[in-house]
Amino acid sequence: LGMGFGHINGDTMTIIIWTFAILAIASSYIMGYSLQIYKKAAALGNKLRGRPEGDGSEHGHDDHHDHRDILLLGYHKVAFMLVAEMKAKSPQLLKRIHVVDFNQDVMPKLRAIGVSCSYGDISSPDVLEHAFHGTPKIVICSIPDWALRGIDNEGLVKVSKKVWPSCHIIVTADNPEQTVRLYKAGADYVLRMAKLCAERLHDVLTENSQQAFGDAGELAELFSYFKDKDKVLRSSKGFVEG
Repeated sequence: LGMGFGHINGDTMTIIIWTFAILAIASSYIMGYSLQIYKKAAALGNKLRGRPEGDGSEHGHDDHHDHRDILLLGYHKVAFMLVAEMKAKSPQLLKRIHVVDFNQDVMPKLRAIGVSCSYGDISSPDVLEHAFHGTPKIVICSIPDWALRGIDNEGLVKVSKKVWPSCHIIVTADNPEQTVRLYKAGADYVLRMAKLCAERLHDVLTENSQQAFGDAGELAELFSYFKDKDKVLRSSKGFVEG
């Protein structure tokens, strides 16, 4: 159209075509480095605005964490359920929790139930230091490596120990080999979903053996009991998903 109206000539059109072709090919490779590019761009932006690197002023956060001693790094599925469990069963613990995550949409809902939170990059020691004032007793990362960006659970152990040397840290592993590596890196406890599920099923069967191995009516009553518990929990976790 531009050439038809004489707005551009053939040489300009050739440059445009080559530019778009190069961008289309390069973007598929660059996407894998999006986090690193963001960090470099953010650092450059801070420098141009006269802010020190790692300054937390662009990250909205709650100011007072003196009574908060449980820190959640990231707010993924298990963290959702942990907060929902606390809300349903131990609401007094909510006032001891602080969350650092990049999803700002959930933060008003968390603050409404007494959970403080900060927006920030959990892989950066400087950001974590600005996002949480004080020293937490327990740091929890319930996110598996495949869902993390720019860092893994082993890296989070090292970052947490660097920022808060006296903290106890709980992280997540996908397999036994990773569990061993995380303990060697300094983790105080390592979560494994498969192991926890197996332990829970074992508890259900052993603690309720009379119903589990009784007649069909007792078994139906047992399952009904656990389904009712799940309904209560689902109603409690609506605040993070609604």
